[in-house]
Order: sequence, then C-alpha cells, then structure tokens
Amino acid sequence: MKTPFTTQHPSCSLRRKSHRASAGFSLVELVIVVAIVTMLIAVATPYTLAAMQSANLTSAGDTLMQKLAMAQQRSLTENRPVGLDFYYYNLDEVKGCHAIQMISYDPATNKATQLEPPVYWSKQSVVLVEGSLSPMFSTNQTATTTGQATTNPFQSLGATFNRIIFYPNGSTSLRVPLRTAYLTLVPTKSYTPDIAAAPPNYYTVQIDPVTGRGHSYRP
Repeated sequence: MKTPFTTQHPSCSLRRKSHRASAGFSLVELVIVVAIVTMLIAVATPYTLAAMQSANLTSAGDTLMQKLAMAQQRSLTENRPVGLDFYYYNLDEVKGCHAIQMISYDPATNKATQLEPPVYWSKQSVVLVEGSLSPMFSTNQTATTTGQATTNPFQSLGATFNRIIFYPNGSTSLRVPLRTAYLTLVPTKSYTPDIAAAPPNYYTVQIDPVTGRGHSYRP
C-alpha cells in the first residue's frame, strides 16, 4: 500500500519562520531599550538623591527633637539636672556639630556623666552649623555649659562642646532670648565655611529657654 504523498502549503512554512523570527529582540531593539533605561535613570537620579537627602535631614532633626524631650523628661522624673552635649569638631573639612550625647549633670562637682552613647549626624550626611543660622550658643555661655571635650572619642578629635541643661523645676541653662534660641541642621553638601543663608533644605530647632519646649521648622 502506498503512503499518500502530502504537500505542505507554502504559507505554513512562512508562518513558522515568522514565529521563530519574532521569538526574541533584535540588536537594534535591545540598544533602544538600554538607551531609554539609561536616560530614565539619568533623569531620576537627582530627584532620588534629593529625596534621600531630605529624608536623612528629617531623621536627624527628629532625633534632635526627641533627645531634647527625653532629657527634659528624665530631669523631671529623676529629679536631677540632665543635659544634652553638642560636640563641635572638623570632619572631612566640615566644621560644626557632628554629634550629641545625653548626660547627667552634678552642680556640686560640675561633673557630667554620660547617660547614652553619642548620636552622630555624619551617618545622615548632616551637620549642625554654627554662626547666624545657629545663634543659640553664640552668647551668654557659662563655664558649665561650654568648653573642651574631656572624654573620648571627642577629646582625641579636639572637639569643643556646648551644653543645654534641663533642671527638675522645668527651667534650662540657656541665657538667650527666645528669638535667638535656635539651631539649624543642613546637609553636608550644602555646607560652606561662612554659611549665613539657609539652603533650600534645612531643619531648624528652637528651644524655649524658660520652659525647655522645642519647636521645629522646615521649608
């Protein structure tokens, strides 16, 4: 018995070839996709970095507010003076306050005891600047609230400190009017040695010298 001879229509062969050809991308298509992705990354990167910078600044400022509130609360509940030390030193050519630390203060001996590990602003690429943007510590400082750091690692860094002390009666060691009782954090990328005008992104904390209450300001 003869096997019937069948012929395949040419269109079937063409469809199979077309299917194989459309199974992947051509080199031109891949080059176009890569170019589009590269362009999108280039456009989005500045916005992503700005968002990260803003988030770091917010985190640092919120931490400062929390530490101030915690120091005041501990002073009230533990019935003893509790303070916050602000350490100023030069880090990677950026001069300002790079760390804070909560302490207990003994007025009889003028001795400060560390209550918590330091908090470093450099982890968020932020610095608390000096000068006109942070006039709180520029005047009326007493011997108990400023000086050379005497504990490491800050002593080895040649750091100086400024201190806010909260007392159990609710008062503070600040001797400045409310209008100058504020400090400003800025991104390290916005820092200049003579910075006098607030950059587009900053975090300002004002502390009432009488009540010790803190208020924050963002642009």
